[in-house]
Amino acid sequence: MFFLHGTPGCRLNRHPDAMLWPSLRLHVVTLDRPGYGQSTAFPGRRVSHAAHDVAAVADALGFERFLVVGSSGGGPHALACAAELADRVLGCAAVASAAPLIPAEVDDLIGVNREAQRILAERGRPGMVEFLEGLRGQFLADVIGTLDVQLADAPTADVEWNQREDVQTVRREAILEALRPGVQGWVDDSVAIFGDDWGIELGRVTCRVRFWHSDDDKNGPLAAIHRLVDAIPGASLTVWTGEGHSAPARNMEHILRDLIVTAGGGQ
Repeated sequence: MFFLHGTPGCRLNRHPDAMLWPSLRLHVVTLDRPGYGQSTAFPGRRVSHAAHDVAAVADALGFERFLVVGSSGGGPHALACAAELADRVLGCAAVASAAPLIPAEVDDLIGVNREAQRILAERGRPGMVEFLEGLRGQFLADVIGTLDVQLADAPTADVEWNQREDVQTVRREAILEALRPGVQGWVDDSVAIFGDDWGIELGRVTCRVRFWHSDDDKNGPLAAIHRLVDAIPGASLTVWTGEGHSAPARNMEHILRDLIVTAGGGQ
């Protein structure tokens, strides 16, 4: 299974329960998107680029077919794999996925994302570089303290999840590594995800795709997810109530078991 990280993020993003993946007998592969961690930046990349990277890594490891899970900003990139890699993808889960927004939905985002959307719309890539450079400095100085500030207006479930020591350990390690080389990955993710052209045709998806989302997710409004679901043949959506953007992490075992069964793996 390929687990595609959120935004910002890197190969070190993972579930805080280190035994979850092995308990399900999953061989999980994570990787840095361009510009994060150890991966060279690829300015101007589109969401579709992720599918080519996943295919290259799968080839190098000798994996012909695999599952794909994308969390938050990784969601669109998981969908790219489902659209571009045809029958190599056994099943795809987009959990608390990011999605293109219409202007009316921006007001429902948490403050930091609302400001980022405004800057992107008004000033484009140069504005995002300046804005995210400032945030990068704050993260490098204090990852958890910066997250606490960003989550001040988030659902209670997200605030409480961020207080867990095991969650903080993973987030601190992953964010520091993700942003170590700069903000290029973060900028390219933002521009690609919220741009007009992902470079993929969602109508071409043939594998089973399931979205998992909470009705109060202030990082990705549920209405935007409904548009993605409607664009993918046979896609389904499971909606949680009042669990915030962190809902998938608390329900990940159920999500993965469902994905494995979908792919014919038993469990």
